[in-house]
Amino acid sequence: MSTTNQGLYTLATIIKRLEAVASRFEDLEETARSRATKRQSTSTVADASEPPAGHTSRPEPQTPPMVVVQPLSPPSVTAFDAIVIDGKVRAFVELTRAFSPQFLVDQVTLFADVLNLLRNLLLTAAACKKPDQTAFVRLLEPLQAGIERIARAKVAHGKETGWVNHLSAIAEGAPCVGWVTEPKPAAYVSEVKESIKFFTDRVLKDYKGKDPRHAEWVRALLGILDEMKRYVLENHPVGLAWNASGVPVSEYKSSSPTPARHLLPRLPPPPPPPPPPPPAEVVTPAPAASGPAAVFAELNRGAEVTKGLRKVDKSEMTHKNPALRASSVVPASTAPSSTKKPVRPAKPHALMGKKPGKFALEGNKWLIEYQESEPALEVSGVEINQIVNIFGCKNTTVVIKGKVNAVTMLNCTKTSVLVDSVISSVDITKSASFALQITGTAPTIQVDSTDSGQIYLSKACLGVEITTAKCSAINVSVPVEGEEDGVFQEQAVPEMLKTVVQDGKLVTSVVEHVG
Repeated sequence: MSTTNQGLYTLATIIKRLEAVASRFEDLEETARSRATKRQSTSTVADASEPPAGHTSRPEPQTPPMVVVQPLSPPSVTAFDAIVIDGKVRAFVELTRAFSPQFLVDQVTLFADVLNLLRNLLLTAAACKKPDQTAFVRLLEPLQAGIERIARAKVAHGKETGWVNHLSAIAEGAPCVGWVTEPKPAAYVSEVKESIKFFTDRVLKDYKGKDPRHAEWVRALLGILDEMKRYVLENHPVGLAWNASGVPVSEYKSSSPTPARHLLPRLPPPPPPPPPPPPAEVVTPAPAASGPAAVFAELNRGAEVTKGLRKVDKSEMTHKNPALRASSVVPASTAPSSTKKPVRPAKPHALMGKKPGKFALEGNKWLIEYQESEPALEVSGVEINQIVNIFGCKNTTVVIKGKVNAVTMLNCTKTSVLVDSVISSVDITKSASFALQITGTAPTIQVDSTDSGQIYLSKACLGVEITTAKCSAINVSVPVEGEEDGVFQEQAVPEMLKTVVQDGKLVTSVVEHVG
């Protein structure tokens, strides 16, 4: 927060308090004038019943009414309201209500609720010191629950073929609030925007020349993410900003609750404020969980459970040392044990939660989404006009039997695809550690923004054109001439290029290492 913003905020607070003091003096003057008028109207009765001398009673002073001064929103929250909520979200919700079915309106309303929860978190950050990891995770729990509600709304109406891409776009865009856990939040918001374009492009294609309101809806949704990125760059460029001189989160929660703001019409009202804090008492730390609760707590940590384990040296591996297998005794390691590394903050993918898997044929498109650890997912009975779309899969092998029109893989990790033949192209985007094997033919393979991949070609597919952009560690295995099937020679796709200027034009060639 800049010095200028702090000065303006302090000046506004002083002016508000001066107005409250002036209002209080006016109330005191009005009360005194009212008491004088009352004494004049009742003077006759007072003279008839005047008490003896020495016993004259004096009226007790009345307590002036208390003036309540509403606190002003911090500049970062005011900017969030102006840029994101009032600037984009309200118009987006009203546009959705104008032409969309009720189930999409309900999902967009849940999206607005998640932004409301994000606003409450920004209020907390503006008033509190940065909490520890445990307290921060508790603050993120409402956001995670809201994102899961949006995902369930998508699954509940996933069979609505005319609106499934709208539902998927909202479900993929909701985790944009996860920038609060990132050291580079603007880059994270940009990644979320790129991920939902997979679905918004389908909306534009399906309704091109039919209903322009769908294109306007797509622009409004993408505009929310653009404005979110602008807000983050202006107010939280290196992560969520906390108040270094603020109060602890526990005290703010118990003594300074801030009611939720009504962002949009017809949203459910905020919960009532909690009762006043009880008298201070000695707080004893809660006992550590034991029994089944402790076991499940450890399992929920996921990959964090194994971070404390040390790497086993080759000299201690029984499968590489026959002497150890004979003695059944492994000597103690002489190397000092490594200290346990601190736990890193939860990443937004943990905030998103596990998405429900999908494997279905919709029209002429096979949709394979969010499949995990599937050793052999078979797509059979395909036709030449069908497209296979693979999205968000992990550690999965997809086997496509037959000839299809095209294959698309997006945002996958360690996913393998085995396909017979492809008529148009195979597109692979942002899918690290992929593997692709073509047993028939394919004219084009396009790889974009991908690190590490293996491509296996058949003898009939040697005329394929492979295009790569922003890629690294891509290897192509071609069959060896004169050898039996299954014998390949691996060759690397060039990554280093040399560009020179010749006759006013750029000429690029591959850099070859000879030595």
